[in-house]
Amino acid sequence: MPNANERPYDGLRVIDLTHGLSAYATRLFADLGAEVIRVEPPRGRADRGEPALPGLGGDVRFSFLNANKKSIGVDLDGEAGRGVLADLVASAKVVVMEGEEAALLPLVLSVPGSRVVTMVSHFGLDGPYAGYLGSDLVTQSLGGITWMSGEPGAPPLRIAGGQATFVASLYAATATALALYDVEVNEGGPHLIDVSAQEAIAHSLQNALQVWDLERRISVRGGEGTRDATEQVLACKDGHVFLASSLGIPLSWSALVDWMVEEGYPGGERLKEADWQDRRKRTTRAMRDEFRALFEAFAADKTKAEMRAEALKRRLIMAPVSGISDLPADPQLIFRRYFSELPHPAAGRSLRMPGAPYRLSEPVWKLERPAPLPGEHNDELSGRATPRAVAG
Repeated sequence: MPNANERPYDGLRVIDLTHGLSAYATRLFADLGAEVIRVEPPRGRADRGEPALPGLGGDVRFSFLNANKKSIGVDLDGEAGRGVLADLVASAKVVVMEGEEAALLPLVLSVPGSRVVTMVSHFGLDGPYAGYLGSDLVTQSLGGITWMSGEPGAPPLRIAGGQATFVASLYAATATALALYDVEVNEGGPHLIDVSAQEAIAHSLQNALQVWDLERRISVRGGEGTRDATEQVLACKDGHVFLASSLGIPLSWSALVDWMVEEGYPGGERLKEADWQDRRKRTTRAMRDEFRALFEAFAADKTKAEMRAEALKRRLIMAPVSGISDLPADPQLIFRRYFSELPHPAAGRSLRMPGAPYRLSEPVWKLERPAPLPGEHNDELSGRATPRAVAG
């Protein structure tokens, strides 16, 4: 019977040469027990951004992507620093790098031993765009996801939240884990994994690939113009809710109409009329605009919380549209015990952090340490370091 305290990557050392594009990939390993060592210049990498609090070591994005990691400050421009890096690589089974560090790839690959080296870049190590600079906007666009987002006839839209980072990181972590299994179980390797963020995004375009395979049709952005009149973000007393009560979801549609009628709202009787049973008409702009006016008048005196409670009771498909400030008090997230409190001595306070992105039966996911300060673990990790190689 396995040890209850055993975690999937206990004892695994990962060398992290990421800048942000694949920082979440190494964070996923750290959350499951791996010792992830961020190797950066003595004063830290630029991806740290401006600290939100004294002692935090970086901005909010950096603090999330690099929690549970360690940091060693190494001068990689000199021979001594490269020797430190070679020693670190020799002690590790996984190295994750980004395209900006391609010049270090020959050094990393020259270190004897069977390990997984994963190189993540915007466009891959070869091909027509290899070596080009990328960004979240450019990579989403060349990957095709912006083409799928927005209103027909209007410019494409970038999906918010730095999706190139998270999509590339998920693909990189999955491929790395598979190759690591081969190294540890089959004594295979070494492995060099080339992850293109553009290709990762192109592989995750909703059902666009299947539509082409089955129908030879290129998917395009539909916006809200082809949706049922009820499938909208709609205003209420203190914000907005998203509703879905099309004729294809008859229980939700009837629940909405019944609710309006029971409260004596005249719009309920209007929604019972025959033209609201015409699926085609319900996708027209006129019907969408009319429904918005009817619903928002009905919801004008109701809060998001009140509407959510009533929707749950009536089995109506509706959800509040939450801003960042709403999330700490979200009852579902509270019920799921989603947020974690992380003591942060350097900041002089505890930080509330997002919790596990999954929930397993075993307690293998842990949030153990805040994102490191630059070179915070030099003394612990430097090994053969010289004063000019590692800033301590």
